[in-house]
Amino acid sequence: MRKKVNATMQARKASLLSSNSKMPRWFYSFIPFKVATGGSSQIISLYALQLGAEAGEIGLLTSLSAFASTLGTVFWGKLSDKLLKRKLFILMGFFSVSVFLSALSLVSNFWELILVNALYSFFLASTVSIPIVLLFRNVRKTRWEEGVGKFNKIGGWAWVIGLLLGFILVRFLAFRELLLLFALLNIPAFIIAWKTIREAPVYLHRSNIKPLVNQVIQKGRYLPNFLIHLPTRLKLSPKFRGFYLSSFLFWISSGMYTTQLPVFLIKNGFTSQEVFGLALLNSSTSAMLYQRVGKKLRSRNPVLGLVQGYFFRTLGVFFLLVPMDFRYSLLLSSTASYLLWGYSWSYVSVSSTSFIGRRSTTKEQGSILATSNLVNSTGFVLGSLIGGGVASQIGFDMNFASASVMSFLAMFPLVPLLGISLSASISKRPIPQIRKRD
Repeated sequence: MRKKVNATMQARKASLLSSNSKMPRWFYSFIPFKVATGGSSQIISLYALQLGAEAGEIGLLTSLSAFASTLGTVFWGKLSDKLLKRKLFILMGFFSVSVFLSALSLVSNFWELILVNALYSFFLASTVSIPIVLLFRNVRKTRWEEGVGKFNKIGGWAWVIGLLLGFILVRFLAFRELLLLFALLNIPAFIIAWKTIREAPVYLHRSNIKPLVNQVIQKGRYLPNFLIHLPTRLKLSPKFRGFYLSSFLFWISSGMYTTQLPVFLIKNGFTSQEVFGLALLNSSTSAMLYQRVGKKLRSRNPVLGLVQGYFFRTLGVFFLLVPMDFRYSLLLSSTASYLLWGYSWSYVSVSSTSFIGRRSTTKEQGSILATSNLVNSTGFVLGSLIGGGVASQIGFDMNFASASVMSFLAMFPLVPLLGISLSASISKRPIPQIRKRD
C-alpha cells in the first residue's frame, strides 16, 4: 500500500515538474493583444493632429495618458494582490482594448479623444505588471529569466507586426477604420487567454523579485512600465542618488523628444505612412538588439552601457538639428534619429535593470526598482508637458535642442558610478579598472 502511495506521489510530482518546465501557453494570447496595441500606438497622436490638435495639445494628451497609466498600474496591481486573482484582470485589460479602440473611433473632437484615451490607458495598465506576477507563479524559479525573455520576445515581435500592419493599411484606411480593425484583431487575445490561463494564488513580495538582465521593456506609449507597484514610501538610497538623477533627466528628455517627433514630421509634410514606417524601423532595431545587449553586459559594467545609450540618444536628437539643404534631407535626418532612438533604447532598458540588480541587495531590489520607475514616470510626464509648451510657444528646434542637452547632462551623474573622478579624467590619467560586483 505504501509503495502504491509513493508511486502515485512520484507520478504527480513528475507531472508537476514537467508542466512547470514548459512555458505557459497563455504567453501566446499576448500576440493579438500586442499586434492591436502596437498597431494603434501611432494612430492616437496622428488622429489628434487630424482633429486639429497642436504641439501643446499633443504634449497634454501624452502626459495625461502616462499619468493615467501610472495610477492604473498601481490600482490594478494592489487590487489583484488583495483578491489574489490574476486572470480576471488580464482578461479585463484585453477586453478594454477592443472597447476603447472602438470608442476612440467614434470621437468627434480632440477633448473627447483625450478623455477616452486617458480612460483607455488606465484600464490597459492592468496588463503591465499582473502578467509578470502570473508568470512567476507558472514558471519554475530557476527558469524565470528564460520565461521573462520568452514572454517579452513574443510581445516585442507582435508589436512590430502591428506596426507593419499599420504601415501598410494606413494608406488605404482612415484612422477610424484602422482603430476598429485593431479592435477586432484583439478579440482572439481574450478568447485564448480565457482558455489557457490557469488561476493560482500568488503569495509574492516585491523584494523577492530580482530584476532580470534579459528583461525586455516594451515601449508601448514610451512610458516606463512598473514591474509590480509604486513604493509605499520614497526611499532614496545614497548609492543610487546619481542613478535616479540621471534617469530623471533622461526621461524628461524622452518626453520632450518622443511626444513631439511625430508632430514635427507631420508639420513638415510627412505622411502618416512614413511616420508608421519610421516607428517600425525604431521598434525593430530595439527588438533585434535586446538579447545581444544582455549578453554583452555580462562582462561589462552596466553603467558603461547606460552611458552609451544616453550618448546615442543625444546624438539621435541632435541629428534633427543638423542643417542640411538638399532633397530628402529631413527624411535622412529623421531616419537616423529613429534608428539611434531604437539602438539607444536597447542599451538604456537592459543596462538600467542590470545596474539595479548588481548594485543592490536582495532585500532592497524591489523598493529600489519601484522608486526608479516612479522617478522615470514623473520625468516622462513632466517632459511631455514641457515639450508641448516649448514646441508650441517657441518652436521645435528649441524643443529638440533642449531634449538633446538634457540627455547629454544625464550622463554626468553616472561618472562617480564608473569610479572615475573628474580630476582624473581632466589630467588624462589611466582609467582605473572597474571591479565587477556579483
